[in-house]
Amino acid sequence: MAGIQVFIQGEGVREIRVLELPAQATVRDLVAAAAAQGFPAAADGKPAVFVEDADDALPLGATLAAAGIHDQGSVHVHRCKKVAVTVHFNGVEKSQAFGPGVTVHRVKQWAVGKKAFDLAPVDAAEHVLQVTGGTERPDEDVHVGTLVQSPTCALAFDLVAKVRVEGQP
Repeated sequence: MAGIQVFIQGEGVREIRVLELPAQATVRDLVAAAAAQGFPAAADGKPAVFVEDADDALPLGATLAAAGIHDQGSVHVHRCKKVAVTVHFNGVEKSQAFGPGVTVHRVKQWAVGKKAFDLAPVDAAEHVLQVTGGTERPDEDVHVGTLVQSPTCALAFDLVAKVRVEGQP
């Protein structure tokens, strides 16, 4: 029977790795394969697996297909079941819990949307998320769980204006 490829990120593992698994594998088998690749969350025996951009962990006994993981699907393995994300903008902060496999893009959509800062679309397009206390502006496809520093399950961003480089007159 043919196998499937699964793209995986995890706690402390920002680069995307590829796991080859049998088609009938379970989420638990995926965790074991991740541990064999050195994923720290999988090695501690208490990991959770999330489909990319999902807030809820998958049941470990489910087959990959039943869990919604298909060939070349993206998942995240992490010890945190939720990441408490705080976004600062113009002296105000808003917080929301996300699954660790949620992308920076989805967090930005929440931050600029009606449930947080309610920016006009043109203003939202001119802002990016920057990790609080630094200058890092992670790509929008990065899972927030890769940015979490142990042992916390929390992350803070500043919503900042993009730097525009304009030509000389």
